[in-house]
Amino acid sequence: MHRHHRLITSPVETEVGSILLAGLHLFGHGVNRSGKARVFDGAALVLVTRGEGVYKDARGKKTPLKRGDAILVFPGLAHWYGPQKEQIWDEIYVAFDGPLFAPWFTSGLLDPENPIRHLGEQIDAKSSWLLLWIEQFAELKSHAKQIQAMTSLVQFLSEVALGEGNIQKQSDDWLVRAKGLLSYDLKGDIDLEKVAKDLGTSYEAFRKRFQSHANKSPMRYRNERKIEAAKQMIRYSPQVSNREVAEALGFSDEFHFSKRFRQIAEVTPNEFRTSVK
Repeated sequence: MHRHHRLITSPVETEVGSILLAGLHLFGHGVNRSGKARVFDGAALVLVTRGEGVYKDARGKKTPLKRGDAILVFPGLAHWYGPQKEQIWDEIYVAFDGPLFAPWFTSGLLDPENPIRHLGEQIDAKSSWLLLWIEQFAELKSHAKQIQAMTSLVQFLSEVALGEGNIQKQSDDWLVRAKGLLSYDLKGDIDLEKVAKDLGTSYEAFRKRFQSHANKSPMRYRNERKIEAAKQMIRYSPQVSNREVAEALGFSDEFHFSKRFRQIAEVTPNEFRTSVK
């Protein structure tokens, strides 16, 4: 159930820069599913919040992608990114250009040979901030406030591009891999024994290590990711029924979905719908 939600649908222009497009893909297939490279006039930042895939560009760069990665799209550089065939992922993106942003991509401070940043455990906080920023920016009417908001985005870009997210500790990398496997294919059933095997350990060792690092069980984490995906679907596609959300996320029925939603979100799906209208 591919859902593309453009929260900023046309350029918002100021003398210091422009926000061209912004939004999120749920159950998406990346850009140019045909595999043909595209060229984008502006720059963009893409956060991969679920799934695995690959990034390729005209410079010959080919890099595996997974949950927790950020893609820096350089202006005028032909590129393609997305999950492998028959797979899906979620992403949040914002496209921009103008004097405020140009030096990052023209000065050599950012290198097109290194377009991927590994945010690891920072991804949840970073994606939440960016999504909230997009939502708030879309509502701004004041020219001055739009400029102020763009400066905040520049700061965010610097944190992503130059921050500590470029270096991961081994333990963090293990947890990122584990969370990526637990977040994969939220509609399907999950075999925790297989997840443990993919991580090179026994199930019991995996369960204890995950609990120690994440302060929750592997299944609790997966259920939280399902409910977070349900929240996004309800928020950005309010016409979708609870039954359709339950089906899209692999719940046995609407009752089971509502029960799990309330356990984790502490409100019912309908109460959540009302709160975000």
